[in-house]
Amino acid sequence: MGRVREILGVLIRHGFGELVDRMGVRGWFVFRRRLKPGMGEVSKKAQRSFEERMRLVFEELGPIYIKLGQMLATRPDLIPMSLVLELRKLQDDVAHLPLHQIRQVILDDLGKPLEELFISFEQEPLAAASIAQVHRARLSDGTEVAVKVQRPNLDRIIAHDLQILRGFANLIHEKVPEARRYDLPGIVHEFGQALRVESDFNNERHNILRFNKLWADDESVRAPGVYAELSGRRVLTMELIDGAKVTDLEKMKSVGASPEIVSRKCIEVALKSIFDHGYFHADPHPGNFFVKADNEIVLIDFGMMGNLDRERLDELLSFLVSILTNDPDMMVRLFHELDIIGDDTNLRNLKREIKIIIDRYNNLSLGEIDLGAFIQQVFDVVVRHDVQLPADLLLVAKAMTVIQGIAQELDPDLDPLEAMRPFLIKTYVMHSLDPAHHAKSLARDFSELSMLLRRLPRELRVLLKKARKGELRVVTATEDLNEILERQDRRTNRALVLSGGLGGVLGGTLMHTSGMTGWGPNTMFVMGGLFLLWGWMGIVRSGGV
Repeated sequence: MGRVREILGVLIRHGFGELVDRMGVRGWFVFRRRLKPGMGEVSKKAQRSFEERMRLVFEELGPIYIKLGQMLATRPDLIPMSLVLELRKLQDDVAHLPLHQIRQVILDDLGKPLEELFISFEQEPLAAASIAQVHRARLSDGTEVAVKVQRPNLDRIIAHDLQILRGFANLIHEKVPEARRYDLPGIVHEFGQALRVESDFNNERHNILRFNKLWADDESVRAPGVYAELSGRRVLTMELIDGAKVTDLEKMKSVGASPEIVSRKCIEVALKSIFDHGYFHADPHPGNFFVKADNEIVLIDFGMMGNLDRERLDELLSFLVSILTNDPDMMVRLFHELDIIGDDTNLRNLKREIKIIIDRYNNLSLGEIDLGAFIQQVFDVVVRHDVQLPADLLLVAKAMTVIQGIAQELDPDLDPLEAMRPFLIKTYVMHSLDPAHHAKSLARDFSELSMLLRRLPRELRVLLKKARKGELRVVTATEDLNEILERQDRRTNRALVLSGGLGGVLGGTLMHTSGMTGWGPNTMFVMGGLFLLWGWMGIVRSGGV
């Protein structure tokens, strides 16, 4: 309840008091607790835009909510693009934990005290985030390593905050009808699953091993080495990367790397990861790219990875090639094949808006191209026309636009789409002409058809048998059925009330004509009159029988 009150206070202070009132939970805010000074006051920040206030709420509520905001920033299919762009400003940077807490996590996870595992361990972390913090350490043979240690009690914190998030999401879904289109309970469920995966460092260790295996033939791209014997669910020990961050141009040049070569290598990493391996880094922000001598690129932080099967790769290729070849018709055909386009979508307007964006790009000169903004504009148009793009397609787009931004920062003269065009079109043609792929598709279709043919006689026999026995029923579904049934129930109730009223009046009349006097006939008249009045008022209120 304390955490709930804290969250409600933050919402009210940032101008979301109406939402709190509509949820019907403002009473929880003051329940059995004196308010802290200013806790229930609306701050000056509440005068800012809705999107900015939402970002400030996530920042103030702490690490788990910052993670939620960062996840939402990758999903323009779930929330408006204006909010997506604002949430991308969220920084996952928190105060670091004292060494004694880190020492206890290492002991609990690895079963040995810190001093037995490392001959030195720096107290100040290299980085501190919402899930973990990273420390420099040294092994007994003198090798320097980076030790990623999870924050204490993270499982409990995640469980508590997710429980609160689910409660608020369900309340908003129930009490605020206009928010239902965003499916807040579904968003919280998806976020909870992703958070549990990311908080298990065994997953990250396996991701690193798989990435290095896929890139084993390219000596210029890799992930850090890992030390399995010094790693567990909450501790991950890796090779310490001492190169230059991809945004540090001066240090990059000092280690003998060329920004122009590295920029093109970044794009190559993105394209090959996605289209050759179907396995890509889903959080490739500049802080996760390091450059060493001879233009070697080392990626870190493999907590979130994207997987694409061959079918999704073909769909993604078709989407990107439709952009590169200025073919909105091809894009709309793909949407139809994916069955993600609604019957009410105005296809003419959709094609026209996409073509306007592509033509606008074609008229730009070299150096003026912003691939990230370009693809986001295409997505904005598509989502606005109620085309529900697959989540993994959006994750790929986000990864590509971030890497494009890194590449252009290194080499401002780079034309990212021109750099991608040959690879994408070549890969598209190879996939289209691949006989093995078409053979697999035909085999899959033939297998499904043969299964259908084998099952059809049996299904028909069962259907005919039920028909002969009279067990076959036709069930009709009507929209707003519950409302229709409720209306019919009210009509039935009014008819019964009117019948009771008429019965009372007739009974009183018969008793009076038969010579009975006193309270009997009078009671019947009064009760009958009341029932008739009740039934008549019901008819008036409903506007008809």
